[in-house]
Amino acid sequence: MTRATLIATIGPCGAGKTTWRQRHAPVDAVVVSLDETRAALSPCGCSANQAVNAAAVEAATATTREVLAAGGTVVWDTTAYLPRFRWKLLDLADDYGAHTIGLVVLPPLLTALDRNAGRDATACPHCGYARRVPDPVVWRMHHAITTALPRLPGEGWHELRFLDLPPYLRTR
Repeated sequence: MTRATLIATIGPCGAGKTTWRQRHAPVDAVVVSLDETRAALSPCGCSANQAVNAAAVEAATATTREVLAAGGTVVWDTTAYLPRFRWKLLDLADDYGAHTIGLVVLPPLLTALDRNAGRDATACPHCGYARRVPDPVVWRMHHAITTALPRLPGEGWHELRFLDLPPYLRTR
C-alpha cells in the first residue's frame, strides 16, 4: 500500500502552478484546482467567481479527504500564499498521516505579472469577476510568499521543492 501524499503548490497568480501540474503531476494523482472547482460550481462557469469560493473549498476538501483516506495522492493547484491556507492543508494531510510536499513556484514578480496580463480582463456580466487578477493582488501574493520563504521549513512540510525562484532568492 502506498502512503497518502498531498502536494500543494505555493505561488502567486501567473506563477505557472497549473502549467507545472499539467506537465509534471504524478499520473495517478487527483488534482484539486480551486479555479476549476469554482468554474464547475458557478452558474456562469467562471473560475474566478468568488461567490462560490466557500463551496469550492468545501468540495475540494471533501475530495482530498476521500483520496487521502484511500492512500492516494492529491495535488492542490492553488496559490496557498497565506500561512493560514497552508496550515489548513497541512492539518488535513495530518488527519490521514499523509506525506506533504510544498511546491513553491515563484518566478520573478515581473514574470508573474506578465503571465497574468495574458489572462482575460473582461468582467463576467453575471458574476462580475474576470480571469485576470488585479496587479496589486499579484504583488501582495508574491510579497507574502517571498517573505514566508525562510519560515516554510518550520510550517511542518515533509518536503519543500522550489521551482523558478528568481536568482536573488536562491541560496548559494
